Amino acid sequence: MDAKRKLDSLEDQEVSLPSKKSRLEGGSAQFDGRRKQKETHSQFYEYSQVIQLEHAVTKFLEAYKCITELSPNLKAYNEVLENQDKVPVQILQALARYKLKLAAELKSLQELDKSPLLSELMDFESRFEEDKLTSQPIISELSKKDVKKLVVGKIDYKASEGKDSSTEDDDDNEDSYDPSSAGKPPRENKWPPKLPQIRDPAIRARVFIHKSTIKDKLYLKETEMINAHNERLEFLGDSVLNTVMTMIIYNKFPRFTEGQLSKLRMSLVSNERIKAWSFLYGFDKHLKTNFQDNVAFQQGKRKLFADVFEAYIGGLIEDDPKHNMPKVRKWLSKLAKPIIEDATQKDIDLESTDNVDLNAKRQLYSLIGYAALNLHYVTVKRPTAGDPNTVVECRIGDGTTLASGAGRNVKIAGLRAAQNVLRNKPLLEKYASLRAAIPRTESVVKKDELARTGSSSNVNRDKSPSMGPSGAIKLSSEGQFFIG
Repeated sequence: MDAKRKLDSLEDQEVSLPSKKSRLEGGSAQFDGRRKQKETHSQFYEYSQVIQLEHAVTKFLEAYKCITELSPNLKAYNEVLENQDKVPVQILQALARYKLKLAAELKSLQELDKSPLLSELMDFESRFEEDKLTSQPIISELSKKDVKKLVVGKIDYKASEGKDSSTEDDDDNEDSYDPSSAGKPPRENKWPPKLPQIRDPAIRARVFIHKSTIKDKLYLKETEMINAHNERLEFLGDSVLNTVMTMIIYNKFPRFTEGQLSKLRMSLVSNERIKAWSFLYGFDKHLKTNFQDNVAFQQGKRKLFADVFEAYIGGLIEDDPKHNMPKVRKWLSKLAKPIIEDATQKDIDLESTDNVDLNAKRQLYSLIGYAALNLHYVTVKRPTAGDPNTVVECRIGDGTTLASGAGRNVKIAGLRAAQNVLRNKPLLEKYASLRAAIPRTESVVKKDELARTGSSSNVNRDKSPSMGPSGAIKLSSEGQFFIG
């Protein structure tokens, strides 16, 4: 047997195929010629066929005949392996497991009238795991020279099931793609931001496979089942999404409280928001589930469409964490930008106080305030469940409202009311002139008058013995002084 194996190795060297890189770039001239001449071919690996093949390999001793009837030979298998970018997503996961290759080698042995040793069959899985992508046969009775004798037949990489299995639009000049840009002129699409690309076809395929399509495949081992659907990728993507969004808003809003940051983050990572992004990129069209005909699912919240968006993020990180993490941050930042802008403009709890002048009340009083004017602030509206705004009016003694302001609390609303008065130049000039027209000694009120009116916090606290017993000087809405 060893001598035969060595002989086969020598024969393999003589008939060795081009390197995988050259095959991917140029491929076999004969195969390329056939592919160019014919638009449509038959397909070796239909999704249903893959399911049957894996089951047959697991039960090989009972179902050897089933394997040889369904499987293509190893030459055809290698052609598929070398063209993974054209293979439907449902099949890519199976190519990452050993069973399809074992089936192809068994089929080849049948065609060549050879039979494998049982020990090799029992060890096939562990040897396959050492190098899943090799074209070298694992069964010793099968050599590359034998594979050369096999007839490939016809392979269709554009079968109906595979037409919508990938949204890729490869661009050598940019490591991203936009599935919504098909048929449109380049540089015309600005929204949505281009989707970073998952380069590993097996990971990309797993992103769009829901657990419901796998859970009844009892012939799969637990480890195979776990890695055959997108739940682990979703788990990873959920953590990355939350972390990235947290860092975006944490750095963008250094004055936000913990409560404000939490509320804003919730608007960015809610299931409804993520589901909307998933639909934006057409993920719903590529997700494989067993729920399509389920009426309750169609009428429900369909959270799994949000899950597949998180799974895509997880797929990017698993594919290439070092290079893809910066791309994920940039991509999510672009997606989040309009949401953040809308939330901070419409939600009073998230409004920025950067433009609120904390000295507005003091500045206003220094310009127009005096005892007789009785400048004060009245809260006219408090927050409700339907409207979180607080509204405060800036008034004078006779009840005239100079301006109003709104904010998430009384303090901010009052400061904005004062700012609005300061912005009204004609009004400011009017009351500043009135203030300048009265003597200093006539611009104060008695202490007992302050206590009676309750306005001591808004008037000048200077005491003057020159205030007459007749009362305080007041100002009417017409700008006339009187003693009340």
